[in-house]
Amino acid sequence: MRHTNNNNARRSRGGKNRNQSSNRSQGNNKSQVFDSNGPDVRIRGTAQQVADKYMALAKDALTSDNSVLAENYYQHAEHYQRLLNSFVESEERYKQSREEDLALPETILKPANSASEDAAETQELQSA
Repeated sequence: MRHTNNNNARRSRGGKNRNQSSNRSQGNNKSQVFDSNGPDVRIRGTAQQVADKYMALAKDALTSDNSVLAENYYQHAEHYQRLLNSFVESEERYKQSREEDLALPETILKPANSASEDAAETQELQSA
């Protein structure tokens, strides 16, 4: 029996890590492709595509009077629909935080009045 040396497999050339995915964001992505192994079918596609396919399979199972298989497909569809909803919520939170980060505070937009101007404005308001 011949043993191979796995030390070379663990080392990378040039001292750099070949796994560059750690530098990329691993956030949620609506266009992420999923491989789903259902009860008797394998489906590949985005969360929306997989959910739609499972819904169609559930309806087909109901028309063939197989309510157990239909329920199973509905559960699979619900799982992918929840994933899709979480992607949408995450995207909305990101957009909202991005808008808040880019919004200018009111103090920058409207310069503060001096004390004499504030006093004049309050006298005008009281006299009116």
